[in-house]
Amino acid sequence: MKIIAKFTNSDGKVTTATFDRATGTVIGDDGRKGTYTREGNTLKISGDQSVTLTLQGSVPEPLTAGFTGPYTSSLGTSGTMTIVSIS
Repeated sequence: MKIIAKFTNSDGKVTTATFDRATGTVIGDDGRKGTYTREGNTLKISGDQSVTLTLQGSVPEPLTAGFTGPYTSSLGTSGTMTIVSIS
């Protein structure tokens, strides 16, 4: 299963990433690659840039396309994550 998510930070910068649940890998639209794990509302990404994102509020399980929620990151940034598609 692949999940495409769009992250818009508080400065307006948009990054799109494809998460592959089968392999535990993630690839950003800017070419950065890594691995990820999700534990509840926490998404830990390790690789070209390591970051932990904490989603606020209730996150549906399973995720659904169209879900949008605010996040904060271990880098001191915040923004909104939107699930674009799930296939």
